[in-house]
Amino acid sequence: MNTKLKRKRTFTIQKLSSSLIIFLIPLLFFGQKVEVKGTIIDEATKATIPGVTVTIKNSTNAVISDSNGNYKIKAANGDIAVFSFVGYATVEKKITGNILNVSLQEITKALNEVVVIGYGSSKKKDLTGSVAQVNSKDFHKAPVTNVEGLIANKVAGVQITPRSGRPGAGSSIIIRGGSSLNASNDPLYVIDGVPLEGSNGGPGVLSQLNPNDIESFTVLKDASAAAIYGSRASNGVIIIVTKKGNLKETKVDFSSTTRVTSIMEQAPVLSADEYRSLVNTLQTKGTPPKTPPGVANTNWQDEIYQVALATENNLSMSGSIKSLPYRVSVGYLNQDGVLRTGNYERFTALLNLSPKFFDNHLKVNLNLKGSFEDEHIANEGALWNARAFDPTQPVRVEDQTYGGYFQYTQFASNPALAIINPVSMLEQVNTRNENIRSVGNLQLDYSMHFLPDLHLNVNAGYDISKGKYLSSASASYFPANLSEGYIYYGDPSREVQNTLFESYLFYSKEIASIKSRFDITAGYSYNDFLTTNYSYPTFRPDGVKQPNSDPVFPFDKPSHSIISFYGRLNYVFNEKYLVTATLRQDGSSRFSEDNRWGLFPSAAFAWKIKEESFLKNNSTFSDLKLRLGYGVTGQQDGIANYYYRPSYFSGFTDQQYTFGNNSYLTVNPGAYNLNLKWEETASSNIGLDFGFLKNRLTASVDVYLKKTKDLLNNTRVPLGFNQGSELLLNIGTMENRGVEFALKAIPIQTDNMTWDLNFNFTYNENKITHLNDVSDEGIGLFSDAILVNTVGYPRNTFYLYHQVYGANGMPIEGQMLDLNNDGLLNASDRYITNKSAAPKYLMGFSTNFQYKKWNLSTAFHANLDHYLFFHPYDNTISITEWQTSQNLSTLYYDTLFSHNDPAQGYSDFYLQNASFLKMDNISIGYDFGKILANSRVGLNLNVAVQNVFIITNYQGLDPEANFGSENAYPVPRIFSIGLNLNF
Repeated sequence: MNTKLKRKRTFTIQKLSSSLIIFLIPLLFFGQKVEVKGTIIDEATKATIPGVTVTIKNSTNAVISDSNGNYKIKAANGDIAVFSFVGYATVEKKITGNILNVSLQEITKALNEVVVIGYGSSKKKDLTGSVAQVNSKDFHKAPVTNVEGLIANKVAGVQITPRSGRPGAGSSIIIRGGSSLNASNDPLYVIDGVPLEGSNGGPGVLSQLNPNDIESFTVLKDASAAAIYGSRASNGVIIIVTKKGNLKETKVDFSSTTRVTSIMEQAPVLSADEYRSLVNTLQTKGTPPKTPPGVANTNWQDEIYQVALATENNLSMSGSIKSLPYRVSVGYLNQDGVLRTGNYERFTALLNLSPKFFDNHLKVNLNLKGSFEDEHIANEGALWNARAFDPTQPVRVEDQTYGGYFQYTQFASNPALAIINPVSMLEQVNTRNENIRSVGNLQLDYSMHFLPDLHLNVNAGYDISKGKYLSSASASYFPANLSEGYIYYGDPSREVQNTLFESYLFYSKEIASIKSRFDITAGYSYNDFLTTNYSYPTFRPDGVKQPNSDPVFPFDKPSHSIISFYGRLNYVFNEKYLVTATLRQDGSSRFSEDNRWGLFPSAAFAWKIKEESFLKNNSTFSDLKLRLGYGVTGQQDGIANYYYRPSYFSGFTDQQYTFGNNSYLTVNPGAYNLNLKWEETASSNIGLDFGFLKNRLTASVDVYLKKTKDLLNNTRVPLGFNQGSELLLNIGTMENRGVEFALKAIPIQTDNMTWDLNFNFTYNENKITHLNDVSDEGIGLFSDAILVNTVGYPRNTFYLYHQVYGANGMPIEGQMLDLNNDGLLNASDRYITNKSAAPKYLMGFSTNFQYKKWNLSTAFHANLDHYLFFHPYDNTISITEWQTSQNLSTLYYDTLFSHNDPAQGYSDFYLQNASFLKMDNISIGYDFGKILANSRVGLNLNVAVQNVFIITNYQGLDPEANFGSENAYPVPRIFSIGLNLNF
């Protein structure tokens, strides 16, 4: 063979062999397992994370990162590595080499995916109970005084109603219709892990919180979600989380809001000229008024109301000092009332620290909140007097006997017969309520070094407040000069000290080989509630001590405690099937030893239908989950401390025995019930969550049934049966059944424009199903009550006479239907109307539209099948039948009633359908962005209107506030402008 050819052939073979080897090397390497290593860090803090589980997907191969966040694992190129750790979002990464570093994001940073629940948190997709969360980005844009206003009417099944229009006044919150007759229907509030107990002297249970400090609300509605709180969760649970600092950057926010408030409308009463004309008409008929009209023209409502101003300023700073995240804030609110002389001031401060130690094994949360409230409470008795006072009389006169105010001086010796000048009631009476409060806790979460999946959580907290109330009148206040020139109502003061200690173990584990993930919680809780009521000597406003005013008992310290043991198991199989089970045992000192302990279990199941093979690749559904739940919760609120034991109370000063030269107060026995036991509510829930168009459209439907047994209620008992005429008893059962629907849609979502819509609907039917220990099967029947509770009807059903009408269609005064035809008109002729003061249907709607730097939002809500007893037609007393003539409602002309017939006060003529649609707020804002060159300072302006309008057939002022009472403090319309600076 030619040597040259041989060489060429050899070269060609070598070249082919080399090419083949180069080609085959990656193929051989691809299927070969190699050692992959890396470091896992926190995305925000850049700190290493020990204890992270690293699993090769679809295998049993798993390791855990060491104390420095390092890991090593055998894997092949192309495999998927899964990184998971409690409290962090799970990350999946494809292996493409020997080094794979990963950063994890804390779950709390992804609020859209994570929901705070009792004693921990859960991914939204893993929830099995009926839970709703509203985050700060979804809060109402209009400024609010109380934190509950941030989410008003945003959650299905939650009714938030303003208690009053008084400055600082809070709202009542009822979840799924409430569960009790006499006991509390308020939910349990938990803020940063501390349960709040009662209003503590303030205008509302949440009044001392600053809305600008709130990060999120979570509402636990059904028992499977709330039963972990046991005896305190019968009416649901609202968990509030405040804003925290972070390690990323320092941020300063300043906001300032100015509000102008005015009443929406005045009560329709006769003007001075209309009043005089009516008096002339009555005089020609021989029925002149008791007091002759004057010559003045006074609109008394103009005299008591004002256009009021309010200002609010808040400053907060968040960031970190080295590795110590913090957030600190201060706030000041000064709000005048639309009722003159009323004012509310609130100072708030907050400090949150959240450091981590020992390579992030120990997490510390220190939460401190403080507030001071100073209320100048306007005399709300002036509201009725302004509607009733003679409009032909002047506000002021030259005679200074009563401070220069017009008064009916002819009744000075018997002031009960007179109506007091409403302006003098505001200007001569001084009532103040001061309350200082601090809520705080220290929470430690320790991930065991030897077993990172096991956590020990310890929480120590407190809620301490001190309240002081003072009311007095000037020397010239009518008819104060009859008693040394002063009226003094006392200076009571009380301190509330609620303390909490909780500790629980939490263990989480994922076992890939059996496609299972579970976590277990087991804990202990101790709550102590101590109230100190002080009694002081009575002093006049000028500082002179009243004689014989030293209290026999200078203070009283009622207290009660709750001890609890609880546990919860969450189990997930194949990321499709979820099971939750909880058990809590509570012991309350309010019950005797035989009835002290209550056991409250719950269980829930969820099926992620979307994860099944027949739907996994379905393009129609982006989410579909079925939820089933059942649980039992308890109730012991509304029970006086030591009620199960015989008790004795000091008598009044006019109840004394005299022995020799000394007088001694009597001691009276009080009512008690040795057999009192837990009120219990069993709740069942079926829910369906679904989403479409990649969750641009999401909705949920829940159907629930709540059955409450052993209802707590004050019940009249025969004389001699106990030490009182009323006794708190476990008397029967009640049901709430209903349907909830919540919808969220994002019709538009582009770089420059976003539009979202939220709608919720609630139907709730309440019915009392059994009463025992009540002979007439009803509470309040055959009494003077307008609202009663009886079997087969909703709670607070109206109990009235049938009104008789004339041929002209007008009601005949005092003429009621004699139902039993006995010729008498009495309580036997009244009937149960099947109309309740609680609305049967609730609807809420809100929308937010954002275009570039502009933002427009609005919210509405409606109550339907809602009834109220509206009784202003003769303003309770006519001008002809009372010692002092008084003004009338213009509705007088619809009836021409001439006197106050006793039966007329129970006529169904006054029962009105008070269904309504209210536009809650509308706001528009503009984000100016960075307002200075090379600066971080940003500016946002906002203009808003609240309580815009009401559409209703109800003839009163507001069918929602304080059950539509005409004597209630009106809820005002509010115009506001605010700015926010951030840098």
